[in-house]
Amino acid sequence: MGASCYVGVSAPAGPAIVRARYVHDGCPSSLIPQLRGIWATATRCDTNALIEAVLAHDWAYLRSDITPDTQSLPGQHPIPGVGMTVDATDPEPATVFPLHRAVDLGASWIYLINPTDSTITAHSGDGEPLGIHRLNDPAKREENPARRLHAAHLLSWHAAPGGHTVTRAHPRHHLAMGCRRTG
Repeated sequence: MGASCYVGVSAPAGPAIVRARYVHDGCPSSLIPQLRGIWATATRCDTNALIEAVLAHDWAYLRSDITPDTQSLPGQHPIPGVGMTVDATDPEPATVFPLHRAVDLGASWIYLINPTDSTITAHSGDGEPLGIHRLNDPAKREENPARRLHAAHLLSWHAAPGGHTVTRAHPRHHLAMGCRRTG
């Protein structure tokens, strides 16, 4: 059984709002290398093209070695170089949600692609950042030191050139905003 996840991008105007697609099988150990492969081959190292490709469909799985002849189950459709969709006809719109409400999705992971620096930030199912992965250098991975601190203290994570700064933040206020799909 796969670990469900969402892969997408934060909205430029409001980085706390996410536009993402469902992926049925998305454990970090397999999904991040596959996103790197798609980025390097199918989208020719164009991070915006990677985002467009991922946001085009909901996915059974993402894999850079998919061809038009890859066998699929009923209701799935192979997209060469990207993955296997779960919508054989017209795709549903992308899911849009505030990151602080990620737990409502019931997913194990959330991956946000940053087009500015070609990185992927992996978040746990509750929206907490766990680490940053570079698309162009799989050997480099930056851990979030906040994850190791006591859970009773809510921490915010601020990326700065050359490292991370961890500071205490105010407790999150959960608004009465749910998740929704938009076109």
